[in-house]
Amino acid sequence: MKLWVTLVCSALMLCAAERTYTYEELDVREDGVLVETQTLKLANGIGQFFYEAGQLKSETPFKNGLREGLGKIYYESGKLKSETPFKNDKIEGLKKEYYESGVLQTEVTFVNDEAEGVGKFYYPTGKLQGETPFKKNQPAGITKLYSPTGQLIRTIEFKEGKILKGFDYNDQGNKIELNRDELIEATK
Repeated sequence: MKLWVTLVCSALMLCAAERTYTYEELDVREDGVLVETQTLKLANGIGQFFYEAGQLKSETPFKNGLREGLGKIYYESGKLKSETPFKNDKIEGLKKEYYESGVLQTEVTFVNDEAEGVGKFYYPTGKLQGETPFKKNQPAGITKLYSPTGQLIRTIEFKEGKILKGFDYNDQGNKIELNRDELIEATK
């Protein structure tokens, strides 16, 4: 009987420790940690923000005042707009953004709050539009852009976020080097 009472009390404390917060119920301390406005206790639960009309705009999980878990942002229609994984208040893992239709728009892996690895970008049809390698949150390597039919149409080479060179590809697959002004315009 004593074990059963202990288990029930433990379960109740765990449920009570996590709660849902509105914007007004949270405050940010000088060190960046989120606390409950009334009690100044560390936030543990889900922070929710709403559009003026009342629909859920975003929800972010918190543990000990820091973002921890999968944060989500929604369109006013209620459809998922993005998913961002957090660990110890930093983006950690695969961040995804979606078109309102639900089709994946972008996916980029983050390590310790910085883009790392190959980011992929998609057309509204779901076909691959481009891919860019990232290192320490900057383009590093060769970015490839594709037509809606999947044909390679442009490459741009980056090193530490700086453009080195780029090429356009015609219908026959022949490459044409881009001049500096074209490269700058292409990356806007």
